Amino acid sequence: MKEITSDILASANAHSERLRELIISPETLVMPGAYDGLSARLFGAMGFKAIQCASGGIAAGLGYKDGEVVTLEQTLHLSQIIAEAVTVPVNGDGERGYGNAAEVGDTVRGYILAGCAGMNIEDSNPHPPGEPITLVPVDKHLEKLEAIMATKRALGSEFFVNARPDSFLAFRDNPDAALEEGISRGKMYAAAGADCIFFLGVTSAEVIKLLVREIPAPVSILAGSEAPPLSVLQDLGIARVSYGTSFARAAAGALSRVAQEILESGTIKSLNEAMAGSDMAQIMRSNLEH
Repeated sequence: MKEITSDILASANAHSERLRELIISPETLVMPGAYDGLSARLFGAMGFKAIQCASGGIAAGLGYKDGEVVTLEQTLHLSQIIAEAVTVPVNGDGERGYGNAAEVGDTVRGYILAGCAGMNIEDSNPHPPGEPITLVPVDKHLEKLEAIMATKRALGSEFFVNARPDSFLAFRDNPDAALEEGISRGKMYAAAGADCIFFLGVTSAEVIKLLVREIPAPVSILAGSEAPPLSVLQDLGIARVSYGTSFARAAAGALSRVAQEILESGTIKSLNEAMAGSDMAQIMRSNLEH
């Protein structure tokens, strides 16, 4: 792996510190999910203050399903493209860390070299589609977090860690158990040094309120179509909101509609709703000038 020079580390630390500032500020940080250079530049041009790498979108763009099917090298390559496309902090998606506690330090180093401010790391086990989701034993996941913190100390890094307890995915049929386990793991991950605690599968305002109240760290959620509006999340004290593969799915839907029109009618009138080529070119120029 390439050496992390003092200049690379200083740049990465500046982005990490900026992301941490945005997370702890009173305003909920909205992080759209970029999956390539174009999506990142669009988000940057629109004024978003930070960007999340969407692992599902990255995987789909390479022709794979989500969930560490894409190699770490491929993920880091796309993450670097995204980070180099904008000036705002970019957070990587570290999936399950791409290895055990002895290997996760290399994942952190890879994301620093890619120009990312930090990464997500989740605690569910790999699972085939349709199979139940289970959680990694908490002591094993804490070993990974401890290894990440040791890597940070060794490097002098401010790397941002967004720890993701997947209790609401593992206990879909038992909301009480999901909440109890989520709070318990969230507290332990925060005590281990995580900067933010990130939940998927949470839509209830009352549950969100309890998570924010009980966990001694900023709380983040992935927002889907059933999530409360951003204004409500702000009032509930959510520090960060991201959107997973939403933008990649939206782009795929638009592409499919144009292609379907060509197949069915031989026309391409739906292209009238697309971004003008001149506007896209301007976004490319403006971002290349940073």
